[in-house]
Amino acid sequence: MSSALAECLADLDRLKKEVRSTKTEQIFSKEVQGLLHTVASTYFARTKPDLVAFGGASVDFTEADDAFRQLLVASRRNGSKAKCLRTLAVARSALLKVEQSLVARDIEGRPQTSDADMRILESLADVCPASAASYQQALSDLSEHQRASWRGTATELRESLRELLDTLAPDAEVQAVQGFKLEPDAKRPTMKQKARFILRNRGRASGQLEVPETAIDGVENVIGGLVRSVYTRSAVSTHVVTNKDEVLRVLAWVRLVMCELLELPL
Repeated sequence: MSSALAECLADLDRLKKEVRSTKTEQIFSKEVQGLLHTVASTYFARTKPDLVAFGGASVDFTEADDAFRQLLVASRRNGSKAKCLRTLAVARSALLKVEQSLVARDIEGRPQTSDADMRILESLADVCPASAASYQQALSDLSEHQRASWRGTATELRESLRELLDTLAPDAEVQAVQGFKLEPDAKRPTMKQKARFILRNRGRASGQLEVPETAIDGVENVIGGLVRSVYTRSAVSTHVVTNKDEVLRVLAWVRLVMCELLELPL
């Protein structure tokens, strides 16, 4: 089973002890609030994508998502200690249900084309054909068991996401927003800024923006690592399987963001 899931469960147990040790009925500790934010962000950035890539694209994450979103909200306010403990218990229980669903399916492989992928492709074909083509190519690549390099596949996924963001949030419109500032060393709005622009225009609250933004960070970090690996690994062939695992994680992140942007169920 996913090591990310085991780590998340362990983090929840440690966090529960920290919250229990709080002397007041409300959580005023900035340290504990920081831990809440870290654990919740890690769920959306690593745990869930790993589980989806493992074969859980059709598994219901609704209960877990809701619980970890509540933890994100709790990390930004002096919330109730009792409510936080209840939410932590719900989050742990929801993760165990996801694990049971995966084990019950007796997964032997990692199916790359899920129902969500089909919905994404259908929607992209109407909204942004170039994005659809890149997404389809990446899915086709990932259906192969052996490949000399996965960097091209990862790039197709990033380009698919970039094309969609450029279509839904043109540079000029994003930069026209009052108070907009380019990121340091950037010559145009970043993918994260574009996603924020789109979701804010739909009335999303700030806490709801963190999930796609964190996923986009994950996409950029993993792809950057894959590109750099050609200079740091003397025997690329020994890392091919690892690279595929990393690209599967990118797929899960891109799938998550696209479902948010296209307003599709995951």
